[in-house]
Amino acid sequence: MDRIVIVTGGTRGIGYETAKKYLNENDKVIIASIDDEKTVEKVVQELSQIGEVTFYKCNVACKEDCEDLVKETILKYGRIDVLAHVAGIVGKRDAFTEIDLEDTLNVIKVNLMGTINIGHYVSQEMVKQKSGVIVNVGSICGFMANSEAIGYHASKGGVKMVTQAMARELSPYGIRVVSVAPGWVKTGMIDKPIEEMGSKLHMKGRIIEPKEIADAIYLMTLKEASAINGSTVMVDDGYSSFKGIDGYQI
Repeated sequence: MDRIVIVTGGTRGIGYETAKKYLNENDKVIIASIDDEKTVEKVVQELSQIGEVTFYKCNVACKEDCEDLVKETILKYGRIDVLAHVAGIVGKRDAFTEIDLEDTLNVIKVNLMGTINIGHYVSQEMVKQKSGVIVNVGSICGFMANSEAIGYHASKGGVKMVTQAMARELSPYGIRVVSVAPGWVKTGMIDKPIEEMGSKLHMKGRIIEPKEIADAIYLMTLKEASAINGSTVMVDDGYSSFKGIDGYQI
């Protein structure tokens, strides 16, 4: 499609699969993360076999990093058509009475302020061009409480409302803002006990693959999704539909 797409958290998990999806659809992709040089080199080499990919180091919790990422993208391509904001962290899974408040604050900085930071600078450019789509990755934890820690719930609940507020302000400029809310996803954040528990809470009897979330993100940025704005699409394989009752029953 020849669109210019920024994918935060693009070197692993959902972000990697999202970058791969857009490259396979002939878009040009800028991946951003704070991964180490060895990981970045490997990922860029892999993705370059598919299409045109560029890496920029960016900690979304740092507004200066986000501003620089957008500036560099505009210098290189002159526009930004899609922002797939995937970057996020879980933090320590501790009980509320035992949480490390600094860790909680860090989760909120990355997940919530990161969404605001990158969205702020990207939307400035999209307003100028009067077009664009922003997809924020939220979570079922923005809608219902589960075993994740309080900081993660607070941050993802914030992402839901930030998405709605951004959509309201930016829609007059031809910009859509949506979010997707995954259930449990098979990434490096998930250990074996959590995967086993989570598998029972999804209708397929397994947790979700990162590619499935990437496909949903891509769908939200197509012109066929033009009437979806300010909404959160539940990409949770039914988790929130039956509230955690074992869905995989024959």
